[in-house]
Amino acid sequence: MGKKRVIVWGTGPIGMPGLRGLIGHPEYELVGLHAWHPEKIGRDAGDIAGREKTGVIATGDVAELLALKADCLVYQGNSAKREQECMADVIPFLEAGTNVVTPSLMDLHAPQFGRSRFVDPIRRACEKGRSAIFCGGTDPGYMSIGHLFSLLSGAGKIECITFVELADITEYGGVDSLREYGFNQPLDYLPPMYTDDAGRGWHESTLRAIADYLGVELDEITSEWETAALEEDARAAFGTIKAGLTAAVRWTMKGIYKGRPLIIYKKVERLNPKAGPDWEQPLPGGEGGYQITIAGDPTFHTEMSLNLYDGCSVTALHPINAIGAVCAAEPGIYGQLDLGHFYSKNIVR
Repeated sequence: MGKKRVIVWGTGPIGMPGLRGLIGHPEYELVGLHAWHPEKIGRDAGDIAGREKTGVIATGDVAELLALKADCLVYQGNSAKREQECMADVIPFLEAGTNVVTPSLMDLHAPQFGRSRFVDPIRRACEKGRSAIFCGGTDPGYMSIGHLFSLLSGAGKIECITFVELADITEYGGVDSLREYGFNQPLDYLPPMYTDDAGRGWHESTLRAIADYLGVELDEITSEWETAALEEDARAAFGTIKAGLTAAVRWTMKGIYKGRPLIIYKKVERLNPKAGPDWEQPLPGGEGGYQITIAGDPTFHTEMSLNLYDGCSVTALHPINAIGAVCAAEPGIYGQLDLGHFYSKNIVR
């Protein structure tokens, strides 16, 4: 079987490690690259990624990429406040018969709970082009579903599942995403991530999907947003974190089943590691990561340490590792546990 011919769309904080992971991959052949910034258009993909030359030249011409008739599009565009644009980007490829893997289209992580105005057009495009699409990533994605259910394969009676995402984003420069979380705003400010249906929707759909995979339906989902500040100004990649303004957030969602929390989800984001000192902390020496506790019989706890770059890499590589499974699948939208077990075979030789 020959290599899968792949197009990459996106070279930002998520797209760049994805592009690097594809260059020289034994199972995939990079045949196209979409770039948005004028300074990247016309350059070799290898030069953009800091790797060997590939002969693939970045373009902003979508028609040129569609004409390649690739097996798969790796779509890693920025989806912050751009859900409609992201959907419009991938639909022509799906309609043309090119499969898609992506971390960007959040409503597709658990399509049965996604917003119909984003799920239905994608489903129709898959039907028209006889193509498949999978939305992966870290959270939602590999950590909140894939890794969790790997742990549950060794569980017995389940009383409560607690999932905590920890991130030190001091060096993260994505201003649009930071704005979504309300950083550098007054402590009582409720940001779009918490108030809009997009942010709440993808987190709620993750909890509902976990319950659905467990064979139960949640009665309700409760939500709490907390903030913390620093006592003095501090530096971050985007600029200055002002004293007294939001420097860390903790979002707690609880999936209630029969009057008690069955699934507890916490998202702790810090623009400075000193903010929110009483909240959950990463492993000693770590910048962030994930904690999962399964309370029951037996009860067990696991932690994974990931710095910012490695976290972005996992977000990109999880859907990339699914390319083979997606290309072999029947047309349609695939959720987190629908493709079976897939993994990297990119061995250092």
